[in-house]
Amino acid sequence: MFSEWRALVVRRLDAKEKDRRKVPIPAELRESLREAHELIQRAKHDPDIQLGCDDGIQIGAVCGGKFGKKLRPFVLTYFPGGDGERGRWYLTLHRTEIEDIGDGRMTEITMYCCTGPDCRCKFREADDHCFYCDYTEG
Repeated sequence: MFSEWRALVVRRLDAKEKDRRKVPIPAELRESLREAHELIQRAKHDPDIQLGCDDGIQIGAVCGGKFGKKLRPFVLTYFPGGDGERGRWYLTLHRTEIEDIGDGRMTEITMYCCTGPDCRCKFREADDHCFYCDYTEG
């Protein structure tokens, strides 16, 4: 039995409007997605490579996996070097977008960006929510 009880914190969604804008793709993300594309190509012929889980792709500054057969089935989080947890990018991408970014053909991406002064999180989907900006405690 636990001798100490922890208070349950309830967080409520209070979604803030995001700023929709084209964002330049950093070199670190480009290199990570180039390697991710190579892994995706190898996975077609290697049954031991499992991409269908939340960490099936762990390359460079990117972590994620492939989920279902949606238009953009690859769900990845980009962890920019030196930007901490409030600078993450939450990406949903098609295989061809991963290839185009990795090859340098795609140099910008439309993202929905947090507008809070202490948050630099970015989301590919308009209806995504930021853990830091879009929830209140209480």
